[in-house]
Amino acid sequence: MDRVHRTIDGYLRYAEHNQAAYRTIVSGGVGFDTEVHAIRDGVREAIVATIAEGAYGRRTVAPLARMGLLAWVCGVEGATLDWIGRPELSRDTMRELLVKTLGGALRAIEELDPAYPAPAPARRDG
Repeated sequence: MDRVHRTIDGYLRYAEHNQAAYRTIVSGGVGFDTEVHAIRDGVREAIVATIAEGAYGRRTVAPLARMGLLAWVCGVEGATLDWIGRPELSRDTMRELLVKTLGGALRAIEELDPAYPAPAPARRDG
């Protein structure tokens, strides 16, 4: 759980201190730049694979689990874009919100596909 907190905190810190670069990468830059899109999409897939490995012990998961994790990643990007434009929440609060929504995504994945149980830190029953 500490790793998740540190990783998300570092992500938010980067976005906060490199706002122009973050906006360009996440939003795809000015116009349609296939190279920027390819980098962004590659980073998204790497993040999904890393979360899958931490949660399920493997980097490749079934389509439903992959989509649930990708939805969380894309939600983080959108929320972070809004947060750097309107920093009404502290970074600590924003980090905790994102950690908790990851837990919610992992529980939703488990509910729809029991072959992908949420890891213990994401569970509400223990």
